[in-house]
Amino acid sequence: MENTSITSTIVLNSQEKEPHAEEDSTMDKPNWSSLPLDIVTLISEELPLPHHICFHATCNAWYFATLLKPIPSPLLLVRNDESEHNDSCLFVSPITEFFFIYFPINELHGTRCVGSNDGWLAILDEQLDVSLLNLLTKTRIYLPSFITLPLYNPPYESKFFTTDFNDLLGYAHNNYSLKIFRDFIVKKVVFSSKPTIHSYIAMILYGKYPEIAYTKAGNDKWIFLGTPSTMECYYEDIMYHHDGKFYSITSQSEVQAFDLSGDYPITMLLVERLARSIEYLDNISGSTINDLYNKYLACSSTGEMFLFLWHRDQTRYPNNGALPRPKDFMLMKVKPEKSHCWATTKDMGNMCLFIGSNNPILIPSKDLEGLKGDHIFSIETFPNEEVDGYTRNFGYFDLKEERWKSFSESSQSPLYLRPPIWFTLSLH
Repeated sequence: MENTSITSTIVLNSQEKEPHAEEDSTMDKPNWSSLPLDIVTLISEELPLPHHICFHATCNAWYFATLLKPIPSPLLLVRNDESEHNDSCLFVSPITEFFFIYFPINELHGTRCVGSNDGWLAILDEQLDVSLLNLLTKTRIYLPSFITLPLYNPPYESKFFTTDFNDLLGYAHNNYSLKIFRDFIVKKVVFSSKPTIHSYIAMILYGKYPEIAYTKAGNDKWIFLGTPSTMECYYEDIMYHHDGKFYSITSQSEVQAFDLSGDYPITMLLVERLARSIEYLDNISGSTINDLYNKYLACSSTGEMFLFLWHRDQTRYPNNGALPRPKDFMLMKVKPEKSHCWATTKDMGNMCLFIGSNNPILIPSKDLEGLKGDHIFSIETFPNEEVDGYTRNFGYFDLKEERWKSFSESSQSPLYLRPPIWFTLSLH
């Protein structure tokens, strides 16, 4: 397994210049454009992956003088509660067993990653300031603070704390309340590709019964979107698609599309909710799917929409109990141009889906070393009484074989369970 530790070169000048130093400063500057291309090639071969990508993109001459190393993609971004207080992050490709540590990234210090898309991260600090960060170029775009989020949910309660959700943001001076909001209320942030300070759109999924809100370049606050959530119907997942629209799915499996490019949002119903009384697969009704399965949305480049279903509580139906045990995982799909109703399937067209807090990534299996068929990558979490916490089981679900395959396991306290973040390296 390759282990590459990456550092940045930092030039420090702690001494004051002598009076005559200024006139000679231009003579000391190296002329990098005159560097022989064979030397450029040798240097590039010694650089770790992120720096190699930047080196490769410096200019046309260096572009053709360097061979871009194969980039395992996507990578799993590993940052836990301890790593929030440093400026590094670990990237892992479980398929190829490639990993590296990237540092220093000063912008990551004290933040939690709440989203990713095409080389950019959405990061959130304990004061609820949120920004988009390109890890390679270090370009940073500040979004309106989450203190401006509209709040409609009822009080948020858990075994760890009880607090009035509507009042949380009213106590901006209370760092503990803000940390609760960040760690338990913010679910996911998705945003448009290739964002710039003058051109971006972002959407957030947040709340006990999650709501959605959006913002865009030029706005100074987040704007409520969709309809207020209830205990019976709330938003479960959101995504951005290359067609420029945002998509959401509700707990009732209803899909909405949002065009946020104009002055006012345009909302379209793409897929109807599942009928509660209809059985869709193996005697599993729409009501069972709506009530007992987590839902993850993805869309292919050809317009097919996929719904990955993951049973929330595998202990609810004992294997030898009176009730039939439902499938732990299921997949449904629809092509909105032809139909507005979900249909069960076991075929994604030889694709791999990576789900988590990131914008969903759907790529051909042939682009991933050693994999064939259809796979959904994520992290399975289940209670572990032996460690008085939870076990996190990283792996993928094989659609054809209908079984989960593990890469690794780790134990975590229930307070610090975070969805995975999948990440692709990009300069744009």
